[in-house]
Amino acid sequence: MISVEEAKERIIKSTSRIAPANSPTSKSLLSVLSSDVISPICYPPFNQSSMDGFAILFSDFKEQNEIEVIGEAPAGNPFTGKIRSGQAVRVFTGSQIPEGADTVVMQEKVIIEKDNLVVHDSELVCGDNVRKKGSHIKEGEVALKSGTMLTPAAIGYLSGLGTAAVNIFPVPKVSVIVTGNELQSPGNPLADGHVYESNSTMLQTALASVNIGSAAVTIIKDDENLITETIANAVVSSDMVIISGGISVGKYDYVHGALGRVGVQNIFYKVHQKPGKPLFFGKHKRCLIYALPGNPASVLTCFYEYVYPALRIMQGYSNPFMKQIHLPVSSNFNKNSELSFFLKGKIAGDAVEILQGQESNNMGSFALADCLVYLPEGKMDLTKGQSVEVHLLP
Repeated sequence: MISVEEAKERIIKSTSRIAPANSPTSKSLLSVLSSDVISPICYPPFNQSSMDGFAILFSDFKEQNEIEVIGEAPAGNPFTGKIRSGQAVRVFTGSQIPEGADTVVMQEKVIIEKDNLVVHDSELVCGDNVRKKGSHIKEGEVALKSGTMLTPAAIGYLSGLGTAAVNIFPVPKVSVIVTGNELQSPGNPLADGHVYESNSTMLQTALASVNIGSAAVTIIKDDENLITETIANAVVSSDMVIISGGISVGKYDYVHGALGRVGVQNIFYKVHQKPGKPLFFGKHKRCLIYALPGNPASVLTCFYEYVYPALRIMQGYSNPFMKQIHLPVSSNFNKNSELSFFLKGKIAGDAVEILQGQESNNMGSFALADCLVYLPEGKMDLTKGQSVEVHLLP
């Protein structure tokens, strides 16, 4: 049995990024860039008006010359001529500034008298309201660096530069296997001795928090041969396999033996922690394999603490773990074991509350939690106000 810290270190050392791939920019939300994106154009691509108004030569305003309005240039329909001294063209937000003009005066600051423009703007300076070509970025410059996560804003930015595709670290292929004779699908009558199966749905939604929208899910009985066959098929078609249930040492816990028969390398088995002590982590070629306990709160705790960081590394994130902060606890807590504890918690103001219902099968308290409170092996009973390490749930 190993410590929490050693388990996490072994996972980090065993995990590598997925090979980069080219992806449409519009379909790369929350993906991480595997290479720099170089701007193919200057942006703005031309001298551009930042508002509705009139494009003029500033010298005409300065010298109080008469200014004649000779046309207009709606956005997308540039004025084809060249403005000369004494001339102006009406422009709109996003319009290309006509050749010869150097300033835009707001339409609220002018009046038209007999087709001549009269400017009433004592604060006007040369270049006002003109976005210069390439003022945001020039052609050939780095738009976004490798390692940047593509948010909606980043995708909008790259699309505005005309970047139709990007190089990213792709989403891993994940298989979820749930075992148990007692499992019944929600919506069906519950037979004696059965429980509703929830781990597959829970894991699928947890995977969505790491940008994995779909996973191959298999729910099977506690059958040694079937479990072995299912794992063998999953490891050759997946980047990661997550198994729930059957990893302890009971008579019908067949997963550990099946992993050995499939040829999975045992990187660690059992962690000095609560919940989730019988946690298995291994590898089959490039495929990572997790075997989690069957109790739902143990499954979700192990997912966030051990599976989540590996998935983020595979997708190119530089900060794989959940965000950690330190807060005082809002009440005393009796820690009755030398195991490391992950406790369901809820942040209230400037403190964290350790919730009631810490049992490994109690999901009611987890449904209210927004964090996990980590108490390492050497930390025992807590007194109100004592600072603890808090892992914020994604």
